[in-house]
Amino acid sequence: MKKNLWSILVIIAALPLAAAATTTRRGFMVSELTPEIINAVKNDWNCNIVRLQLIPFFWAQQKGIPHCEAWSWMMQELPAGLDRARDADIVVVIDLHNLPRPFPNFTDGREQLDYFWKDKRNLDLFIKCWQEIATICKDRPEEIWFDLMNEPLNWVDMPSYPKAWPQWAQAAIDSIRQIDTRHHIVIEPGPGGLCWGFKGFPLLEDPVNKLIYSAHQYQPHKYTMQGIRDITGTDLSQAYLERGLHWPGIFDDSEGGWWDAKRLEEKEMAPVIEFQKKNNVRIFIGEFSVARWAPDGAKYLEDCIALFEKYGWDWTYHAFRESRIWSLEHENTYTSEPAKAKTLTDRAQVVKRFLDKNQK
Repeated sequence: MKKNLWSILVIIAALPLAAAATTTRRGFMVSELTPEIINAVKNDWNCNIVRLQLIPFFWAQQKGIPHCEAWSWMMQELPAGLDRARDADIVVVIDLHNLPRPFPNFTDGREQLDYFWKDKRNLDLFIKCWQEIATICKDRPEEIWFDLMNEPLNWVDMPSYPKAWPQWAQAAIDSIRQIDTRHHIVIEPGPGGLCWGFKGFPLLEDPVNKLIYSAHQYQPHKYTMQGIRDITGTDLSQAYLERGLHWPGIFDDSEGGWWDAKRLEEKEMAPVIEFQKKNNVRIFIGEFSVARWAPDGAKYLEDCIALFEKYGWDWTYHAFRESRIWSLEHENTYTSEPAKAKTLTDRAQVVKRFLDKNQK
């Protein structure tokens, strides 16, 4: 009897540790780790994770400096930002959003992306960037995730992941592990912001931690991005011009048809679900959102997050104080200069309700 009691006590004692190791992470995408942002996501929204976008081309434009100097500035700012997140008990996912090197000029964007994967200088720079990040993080005891590449895409290889991507990712993993033997590494199979590449994507090798696999969820794009081209002037698909589209509804994305919560689970996100079940891996939804003004946006977010929660996926909403298109803090009105919401919008209420599931 004493022996059995001791065995039970040992098992019970181990349970909190096991639970802590798999704590669900819920939070936001951010562009900076300033004191104001860390304070807001922690105290106002109860986040326990943020996905930090490293976007050299954005800061190069903002500061009027070359891409390489923008990268150096971001690396100088990174340690202090990580300190703030650590003190707030927030996990940081470091997202290499793009390389600190401008694309060569191509009239065809698809040709440009194909050239990206064929240029060995990009692979060398990709590895060099992660070596620098790993060197900054290697002695930090807090939980940090390395999201190797944002939305890897080569149109030539659609609807699958870029053929060169598994080799690039493995090379980066091997290079990181020569420096950092502590922190988790995140892989987005792609292609782009889609999850179709989970079909047939190989399990890569990490001798330290089990890899985390990541997807983004904006499908159907015709619904989530409606009207963006009008607001931003960006040369996006003609489909994004149409507004007033409701959720659920009929959209022509992915062979068209009726889109609702059931379709998201049983068809669109099925490759992720199957990959998770087959390989017993952790899944992280690094981005998902809907344009602020889209009718039924709150319902769409509810359906997405409920799906993530059902399968125990970590997630970060896109985005916090980055673009007003996706802002939860601004009114739903269709305008490039929206007013700050005086109370929580319906979209914000949905996201906040799920964020409140995080432990205080």
